[in-house]
Amino acid sequence: MKKIIVFVIFILLIPFTYSNGGCIKIADDIFVQMSHAPHIPIAKEMASFLFSFGNNDGLLREDINGKIKIAQNDKVWLENGFIAKDGVLDLKHEFNNPGLYEIFLEFNVNGKDYMPEDFVIEVIEKQGNKGYLTNVLFLLSGILIGILSVNLFKHGK
Repeated sequence: MKKIIVFVIFILLIPFTYSNGGCIKIADDIFVQMSHAPHIPIAKEMASFLFSFGNNDGLLREDINGKIKIAQNDKVWLENGFIAKDGVLDLKHEFNNPGLYEIFLEFNVNGKDYMPEDFVIEVIEKQGNKGYLTNVLFLLSGILIGILSVNLFKHGK
């Protein structure tokens, strides 16, 4: 019975593992990982992006100069230079419209220019009150998980 309860708890926690979206692009010997929250950005709401630059030895712990561009259907919404401190770039951006967007990066590491394949993300429209219902369901499932966990570990001693 305990194994079934623990299994159900892990199944209920799966949606939390998908709260951030992301992917990795490779440019020669450099890996660029993009993470973003929320998992699917919503138009007219702020989204957070984190780009980390690394290689086979791990995260590049140096400042990286580059340029970022966000475009939708060949219309450029953002074009800025950046410095990724210690190999990490933090960006917050609010998308005006739903749809598919491309994020382009160009950067320089040790005198060599890199331009990985573009990152593609989907931005959706706000879904009205469905988010509220989902939040209530997550809250109730969290309370249920807490009660089951306390009972499981109290009776397990």
